[in-house]
Amino acid sequence: MKANLQRQNPYSKTTSLSQRIIGFLCFCLCIANCSRLEIQKPDFLQFLMLLASPTSIGVITTDFSSGGRFKSFEPNSLTTFPTSVSIHSDAVGRFINNKVYVVNRLNRDTIQVLNPALNFITEQDFSVGQGKNPQDVSVWNNKYYVSLYNSDALPIYNANTGLLQNQISLAPYKETYSSSGTPDAYVEATQMIQHESSLFLTLQRLDRNDVSGYFPPNSDSYLLEIDMNLDQVIRVYTLPYRNPSAKIVKKTIFGEPYLIISCVGYVGFLSRIDAGIVAFHLPSRTFRPNLLYSEAAADGDILAFQIKDESIGYAAVLDAGFKKTVQAFNPSTGQRLGTLLEIPGNVGVSLNGLLLTDSGKLIVGNTDFKNPGLNIFDTNQGNLLLNPLPISVELTPFDIFQLQNQE
Repeated sequence: MKANLQRQNPYSKTTSLSQRIIGFLCFCLCIANCSRLEIQKPDFLQFLMLLASPTSIGVITTDFSSGGRFKSFEPNSLTTFPTSVSIHSDAVGRFINNKVYVVNRLNRDTIQVLNPALNFITEQDFSVGQGKNPQDVSVWNNKYYVSLYNSDALPIYNANTGLLQNQISLAPYKETYSSSGTPDAYVEATQMIQHESSLFLTLQRLDRNDVSGYFPPNSDSYLLEIDMNLDQVIRVYTLPYRNPSAKIVKKTIFGEPYLIISCVGYVGFLSRIDAGIVAFHLPSRTFRPNLLYSEAAADGDILAFQIKDESIGYAAVLDAGFKKTVQAFNPSTGQRLGTLLEIPGNVGVSLNGLLLTDSGKLIVGNTDFKNPGLNIFDTNQGNLLLNPLPISVELTPFDIFQLQNQE
C-alpha cells in the first residue's frame, strides 16, 4: 500500500520541493562539517549541482545477511551521496517513470518504490507473496508486472494500491522432462523488458529435480512476448542457447533495434562452454545467427554485459576455476579484445553489478570484504581505471543501474 507521505514528511505542507531538498542538504552538510566554523559556499553549490546530475546511478548494496541499502553515486565526479535507504539483503533495482523500484527477493518478497524527488523516501512497499522470490518489475499504464521465480504465473498489480488485479498463466510453458522422471512445477521467470506495447519475459526452465541436486538447463529456455493491452502471451520464441541470465538490454546496433540477452547454459559447479550473448532482432522477431560474444571466446560463463556500440562491449566472466574477469569484446566479430580486471579464483572477492553509463563510464561492483565498493573505468580514455581503490558505497555493491528512464 502507498505510504502516507504527509506523516513521513517533516516539512510543512506549504514548503516547496526545492526548499525541502535545500533544507535536507543543509542539515547533512552541517552534520558533516560540525567541526568547521562555516560551510564553504562553493562546496555547497557544487553538491547541489551533483544532486541534480542526470548521470547519477543507483547502487543496491548488501551485508549478505541482515539487510541492504540503496545508495546513489555520481560517476563523473566519483561522489557518493548521503542517500541511504533500508532494503532487503537480496535485492535488485530498476528505474522506471522517474521512480526507483527495488525488487526485494526471496524471504522478503516485496516491491519497494522510492521517490527521488523526496530524497528517495519509500512511498510504496507491497508483498508479492511469501516465498515467491520476485526477480524483476515492469510498469505499463497503471499496472505492475512482476516476474516470480517460484510461481507458474505472471502477476499483475494495481500501481495505486499494490493489490493483485490479474495474472497470466505460465503453466503451459513448464518443462516436461526431468532427469529424475518428475518435472518440477516452475518455469523460472526472470528478466523483463518492454518494446512498444509488448513485454518480453525470459523463462529459464531449469530442472529443479535433477539427480545432481543442482538446477541444470535440461530443457530449452523461452522468450515470451506479452501484449500489455490484452495481458496475454502472443508469441513464444525458443532461445538458441539455454539459461538466460542478467538483465536484458535493448540497444540499437547494426542500425536496428535488438534485445540482447546473455545465456549461460550450464553454469557454476556444472559449468560448460555452451552459450553466450544472443541478439534478438525486434523488427523481424528473429535471433541473429551469430553470437555477439561466445563463452568459447570469453573462456567462461558471461554473467553480465554492457554494449557500447557495434565495435565494443564489456562482459563479466566466471571461468571453470572460479576466476572472475571483466573483458572487452567486439560484438561485430565476437573477438575478445582484452581484460580490464582479473580476480583469481582462490581469492574471496567477486564482481557484482556492471553498468556502462551514457557518458562512457564503466562501473564495476567489487565485493572485496576488506574494501568493497565501485571500480570506475573511462571507456573514452582506453578503459582507464579512474580509482586505484574501490569507492565505498557503505555496504557491498550488488546491483548497479542508471537513474534514467529507459526507452
